[in-house]
Amino acid sequence: MAALEALYLQDPFWLWLALACLFVSLNLASGASLLMWPGMAAAVVALLELAGVRLGLPVEAGAFVVLSLGGLAGVIARRSRAKGAVVADGPGDRPTGKAAGDRQEQTRVLVGRIGRSRGEFVNGVGRVWIEGAEWGADLDGGDGTLPDGASVRVTKVIGGIKLQVQALQTGWPAPT
Repeated sequence: MAALEALYLQDPFWLWLALACLFVSLNLASGASLLMWPGMAAAVVALLELAGVRLGLPVEAGAFVVLSLGGLAGVIARRSRAKGAVVADGPGDRPTGKAAGDRQEQTRVLVGRIGRSRGEFVNGVGRVWIEGAEWGADLDGGDGTLPDGASVRVTKVIGGIKLQVQALQTGWPAPT
């Protein structure tokens, strides 16, 4: 604790910048997007320090808390409004991108959808074309190959950005 206090007294910019980097890293690792706001708040306080505006620790900490909570309140309000405003755009009445909220909710609707492999799957890893977009994908069951153009069904969404798929036809000929 004494080391942090000494760092703050020497140059508070680095302490606030480190805190901003910590929150941004945690946000990227978790994919929660809520940790972005404390990271941005710490970055704002760091920029104030860099500009030479010395407010003192109590005022800086207060600004950090107010900015963080303000950003979080905005996100929570937007998400609660979006949940009640899901728009149907076609087969299955699936939500569109704007009303669906975050990326994980958008990709969750892909479970059960059928698509085609784009290129060959090697060691259970490849790419698929589903719902007008190309996605990274893993074969259900781990290792295996799948030829280009094979029909697949999405069984799971991994981390909001990768799909787990199963081949709709078994016994693919071995690649030559």
